[in-house]
Amino acid sequence: MATVSKKGIGALRGALTPAAWAVLIAYALYRLVAYTSYVTNFGFFADPLGYVSDLPFMIGAALGNFTSCAIVFVLCATGRLRRWGLDCRSALLIVALIYLVVAFAPAPLLEEGVATSLLGVLWGLTVTVVRFAAIELLRAERSPMVLIVQLAVAAFLFALGSYGLRSLPPLWSTLFEVAAALVLVPLFGFLRSYLSRLPDDDEGAVPAADDGESWAVAGQEDAVHAGLARFRRTLAESSTPILAASFFELVCGLVNMYASCAHASFAISAQVPLEGSLVCSVLVIAFVALTARVPHSRFMYLVVFPGAIAVFLALPYFGEVWGRSLGTVIYSAYSFTAMLSMFCVIRACRRTGDEVYGIAAFMAAATRLCLMVGLALGWYFGNLREGSTFLHLSIVCVTCVYVLGMVLLLWGFRSSREKRVVKVVEVIVEQPPATFEEFRAARVEELTERYDLSPRERDVLVGLAQGNTAASIAEGLHISTSTAQGYIKSLYVKLGVNKKQQVIDLFQK
Repeated sequence: MATVSKKGIGALRGALTPAAWAVLIAYALYRLVAYTSYVTNFGFFADPLGYVSDLPFMIGAALGNFTSCAIVFVLCATGRLRRWGLDCRSALLIVALIYLVVAFAPAPLLEEGVATSLLGVLWGLTVTVVRFAAIELLRAERSPMVLIVQLAVAAFLFALGSYGLRSLPPLWSTLFEVAAALVLVPLFGFLRSYLSRLPDDDEGAVPAADDGESWAVAGQEDAVHAGLARFRRTLAESSTPILAASFFELVCGLVNMYASCAHASFAISAQVPLEGSLVCSVLVIAFVALTARVPHSRFMYLVVFPGAIAVFLALPYFGEVWGRSLGTVIYSAYSFTAMLSMFCVIRACRRTGDEVYGIAAFMAAATRLCLMVGLALGWYFGNLREGSTFLHLSIVCVTCVYVLGMVLLLWGFRSSREKRVVKVVEVIVEQPPATFEEFRAARVEELTERYDLSPRERDVLVGLAQGNTAASIAEGLHISTSTAQGYIKSLYVKLGVNKKQQVIDLFQK
């Protein structure tokens, strides 16, 4: 364990480059602005409303979110929105302006439900665009370990920032949100400019068209077909994470609205979502540091989700004493599900060579729709006058778990069946390596699959295994020496090593 821990901490130390840290901070600031503006309605309420925000604001937010997702998806599907083509700086300026208007406008002007709904629409239109741009920054990261650490540390910083804002007077909190939105404008601009200049080495991306057509086809119709084909491949790889996140959104909305309407003794505190984010981020960072691995998504689907629902079903039997603690458990699982789902979706985009806009719009719309369905179900069950309302609620939650479980088991059965077929073929055609060159080639393929290496990182690994320097590797691959050194550094992070000899040792027979 000590060796594993040393390797994981060493890998983490070299993983977060200055650019990775900048992306991490930008994503944390985006989450802080999005969450605080949602739970306070752009500072309209002095105290955050928790997960269940003001209903007119939520309806407006859903409408704005769906509108923004539809526009972005259509632009992406028709080929009018390419990589790094979505500029969110105008949206951030609008967010800062809304905060100022809400802070200094006369209160009676904003007390009408129509005005609150309008604020929600503006939130959905603007923050959704910023979300897509923030996800695109994360997509540029090659290393899966760096990506999961970015998501976890950003969740930690976002939760700490939210705690800090709640300790400030309302006006100062509003001014901080304005400053955060304004800081993101140049920060996003700089990161987009810097990351767009880096060589984009998608992980084994192949043309999406099944008939072998080139991606660089002429004509708008072919571009639309190619874009939709890439989206279908990305959706096929990330449908399970999106499904899990959407179901969890539905259950969380249902629990919160039911507790609010029924005045249940297990009503979840407004602090619990932040506590859950802190717990989740600490656990994920500790896991990566100790094991030098990324949490497996199957653990989320088959253990975390059903376990969290089981905890929820036990809430009424513990009452107010344990309600807050169990609520923190639920939201820790919720944060972990959202984090790992985002990780899986971004990695799917890298594998298929797809932009994030289409799949991010689909995921945002799906989770928002499930949230609204959950809120509607919670409102219905919370307003029932029967004594068995919680029994009805439990039946709905258990049904959701079983539906998700059946889908995941069928999906897992299909995947395992495909893997078994591949293994049978491999057993038939594989021959034991007779020479060291054959052993080295087989070892390269084994390490490539185990550590999820990109094609370019695989080529660099071959050069390092042969004892070549960065300059000779760059010459052989027809790239610059600095680019080769960047791939070597990324490769070291994935393999959990910090010098060339340790790479060579991996190929000792």
